Amino acid sequence: MSIHLPAPTYRPGGPDGKGWNRLSLNAHMGSHPGQCALRPRSYAALFDMRRDTRHASFGLYGHCTSDGKCGTCTVLTAKPRLLSSFTEQILVRELDRTPPAGWTTERRVELHVMNRPDRGFAETSYRWTWEEMAHLPGWRVGRQYRDEHSEGFWLHKVNPNRHDGLPDCTHGWLNRDHCRECRAELGQ
Repeated sequence: MSIHLPAPTYRPGGPDGKGWNRLSLNAHMGSHPGQCALRPRSYAALFDMRRDTRHASFGLYGHCTSDGKCGTCTVLTAKPRLLSSFTEQILVRELDRTPPAGWTTERRVELHVMNRPDRGFAETSYRWTWEEMAHLPGWRVGRQYRDEHSEGFWLHKVNPNRHDGLPDCTHGWLNRDHCRECRAELGQ
């Protein structure tokens, strides 16, 4: 299971062979520590990460916090935030908080778990982070959603008593083989 995503290597080229092409970007080359597949920054990255981190690719995730030493990673060992609900489905809305052009190139999105999705942002919501969503036990990431209020996605409660042959685990992962808790329960 790949969790650390190393930064792409730079291959010098150009007319002088030292990497000076038409546009020089080597002020930042080699300074990136890589990314962590447990820190998604978009719905696509969250969906891939919850399905299986082997689908993760560089560019959609947050910075690595432990220089590639996954055994000492605080993200991996963090206690998950719990979510309780009266319904089997919950809408998570994405609220775009990206500053005006020129301030940053990174899109900043706040996640809001909605009490009453039909009322949009006029109803109370609970703010979550991408990391909290990534490690949410007992819920599975569903399809994307868009209406007049915002974009978002659905969360579906995982039923641990279901016996239909699907590989869901009780911790919210789609594949029991890539869930740390399920592997510990199975003695792997």
